[in-house]
Amino acid sequence: MSTALDKYADAKPSWDHPVVIESHINGVRTKEMNPHTPVGYEEIAEDAIRCWEAGAGAIHAHNTSFDLLGENAYKDYMRTWDNVLAKHPDITWYPTTCNNLRLLPHENGLEHVPYLYDGANVRIGCVDTGLTLFAMDTDEEGYLSGPEFGFNYARVASQVRMFRERDLAMVFGVYEPGHLRHAMHYVNRGLVTQGSMWDFYLIGDYGLTALEPIGTNGMKPSLESLYYYLHMIEEAQVKLPWYISIWGQGALDDTTVLRRAIELGGHIKTGLELFYDPARNPTNLELLQQAMEIAKDVGRPIATHDEARALYNIR
Repeated sequence: MSTALDKYADAKPSWDHPVVIESHINGVRTKEMNPHTPVGYEEIAEDAIRCWEAGAGAIHAHNTSFDLLGENAYKDYMRTWDNVLAKHPDITWYPTTCNNLRLLPHENGLEHVPYLYDGANVRIGCVDTGLTLFAMDTDEEGYLSGPEFGFNYARVASQVRMFRERDLAMVFGVYEPGHLRHAMHYVNRGLVTQGSMWDFYLIGDYGLTALEPIGTNGMKPSLESLYYYLHMIEEAQVKLPWYISIWGQGALDDTTVLRRAIELGGHIKTGLELFYDPARNPTNLELLQQAMEIAKDVGRPIATHDEARALYNIR
């Protein structure tokens, strides 16, 4: 008996645009996880410049403290990005959200973005449409611990409104299928900006933040997971570009999902924010170059900076 996913399994490679490969150079991962992780202002700037000059379609970066909010977060970002923008004033880059556990009820976690829009060439922002449990550790009896991350309906609505007012492209971070259904509400009502995109999180055994194989959320990095997400967006009234992020799995060994996404017209987000493998310590540049080599092997062109900007609707 055939299923709705079979058509994706049987689909021949097809695309009508070059592949955009983004570099997500840092996050909450530490040098304990990988000594090449950039953590200070100079290291973040150097990796951003290195990956941009190597051909990344966009750079996604955190500042040095996830706990900083609003103008303080903006000022911390700028200690890195003043240096980057001095060398590449047209660089395409975007920040992350802030720690939701520190927000007041009226705050949405992206209060720093308007400052970066005005002063740092930011034309893209993240919208994480749901709550997720981040497994960090287990105690001696095997019980899980870790924080809750994400945003409720009111905060997501505030984020979407803010992005629409500034015509900022929205990156819908889809950690779980339910997040996609939430985001689809806005997409199907035309409440999204041009240049917005799906980011399908495929989450391996090490999850989003863990040093042990205790990943307990999200869809696993498999072709079936990819096909299911593609099946879900068939009902979208506005067709957005789609990307995949593979988290907490050593993608240097098994590139099946990356390759298939490129074959089917998707785009790739890669870098040390996502990658963890206790046996391997690649650099951001190496992960970018690996994705580029897969695209070349598939035969799909890699988007230039101008082509990527056009996809993000950056003028």
